[in-house]
Amino acid sequence: MDPVIRKAEGSKNPVLGPSDGVPNYVMLYVQHAPGASSPHHTHAWEHQAFIVEGEGVLWCDGKEFPIKAGDAVLVPPDSDHQFRNTGSTTLSRVTVNPLSSVGG
Repeated sequence: MDPVIRKAEGSKNPVLGPSDGVPNYVMLYVQHAPGASSPHHTHAWEHQAFIVEGEGVLWCDGKEFPIKAGDAVLVPPDSDHQFRNTGSTTLSRVTVNPLSSVGG
């Protein structure tokens, strides 16, 4: 298998997914404008995120944890969580989930 190289700009999520032949994990690129957030949600899998730019909070099981560019984040499985931009610039993150998260 050859490597797959894809520009995040203009791509839909997952940026790398089943159509690319990924065997285990999908990669998402998510941007939150100032004041925006992901919905509160829970799922059975862990996921990992790398904060590329900006700052905000990870709300996880009722607690807020500050996050900023350069942080690596592990969201435990079965936790109610949300990423929220509390800064004045875009909060961007790369998130890695198991292939099963997209029904692959």
